[in-house]
Amino acid sequence: MKMKKLFYYSMLMFAVMTAITSCSDDDKNDPVKQIKQTKVGLEMTIPQELSGVTQLKDIQVKFYNVTTGRDVTFNQKDVEFELEGGKLKTTYRLDSVKVAEGLYNIDLDGTIVFADTKKATRKLHATAMNLNLVPSAAGIDPSAKLEGFLANVSNGFVISEICVSGPLTPKGKQYIGDAYFRITNRSDETLYADGLFIAESEFNQMLQQDYKPDVRSTYMPIDYLTRVPGTHGVDKKYPVKPGESILICDNAINHKDKDHNPNSWDLSKANFEWYDESTNPAFTDIDNPNVENMIRLFTTSLTIWIPHNRGFKSYAIGFLTVDDNTFTTKEEYKYDYSYTFVSGSYKKEMNFNAMKIPNTWIIDAVNLAIKDQKKWDLIAPSLDYGYTWVCEVDRDKNRYGKAVRRKFNATTKKLQDTNDSGDDFERVEADPFHVFK
Repeated sequence: MKMKKLFYYSMLMFAVMTAITSCSDDDKNDPVKQIKQTKVGLEMTIPQELSGVTQLKDIQVKFYNVTTGRDVTFNQKDVEFELEGGKLKTTYRLDSVKVAEGLYNIDLDGTIVFADTKKATRKLHATAMNLNLVPSAAGIDPSAKLEGFLANVSNGFVISEICVSGPLTPKGKQYIGDAYFRITNRSDETLYADGLFIAESEFNQMLQQDYKPDVRSTYMPIDYLTRVPGTHGVDKKYPVKPGESILICDNAINHKDKDHNPNSWDLSKANFEWYDESTNPAFTDIDNPNVENMIRLFTTSLTIWIPHNRGFKSYAIGFLTVDDNTFTTKEEYKYDYSYTFVSGSYKKEMNFNAMKIPNTWIIDAVNLAIKDQKKWDLIAPSLDYGYTWVCEVDRDKNRYGKAVRRKFNATTKKLQDTNDSGDDFERVEADPFHVFK
């Protein structure tokens, strides 16, 4: 009997040990349980121009893992603003958090409260891009410094729709020439479009390098700028009433004509077209003499300008505060930059020439990127905190005939503008004559 009990006991212990060993092996093979977590210290700065503020509340910090495409959001306790040497302290520590080790973009949102309770609260955003959050070789936890800024909300002209990839032809071929921008008066008074410019970013969302000098905090590097005829603040030839729009397109022709693309639109009634003098006779532009031409001030193209049709660039509108000659000749607006190309042991300095416009000239801007693949800030986050998209994946075949359109608030009867294109825009079927309602 004793031997029988001993046998059963031995078998029971064997089963238990086998189960424990199996669990241990399962843990080793479980990719989720193998992910290393790291503690991240957080520090936030607020703009120096802030005054009369008491606290930052409703703070949320989102960590977006660039590699996996996953994100996680943490709530933070309110931050009480303090004085330091008689001035508002601009740097504050937040609670540390734990995330999986990896490459991250970090976004912070919060609400600024003023001492004067009659003043409306304001949104504060802060960002940090492409941070490799792993402990150091000495075992020191990583940290992130988030640079805060205020939302740049426009009550004047805003970009209301962008189409960079028009419809395919009936034969399923790509077609160019029907890209367009719609710009809408979001204010309650008549504005004048004289002198209004459209600019495209020099940098590309999918080509990130350590470009030097980095001027993005004060300037927008550009590869193209064209403007409406006339002088801002002087001429009043092009009035735009509240809620109305102007249409600026590539070729202001009837693209629906059988010799072009019946799937496209009749843009012959556009307000303006951009026309480029080409240095290559094989690539010439089309000019409609019945539609006013924009005035091109700068391009890096030797032929004609076509907006990037997969949506890798950023776009801005605004007004120059200098005359055309000063802008095109003054050193202040030239942008010579470089980065170091590295391949194995080979290194080479790569040099480029472009132009730059002060961020203070810009009244609205929109970032485009592939969905869930924004890699870096082509322009200052204060110009556009987020991004919108026409491509769900790179070379998305469904992008043709699509546009990004600003949302309309049925309550306020105005276009939405929170300085976050991710919230303000949506991908839609392109329609250059869409009625907002």
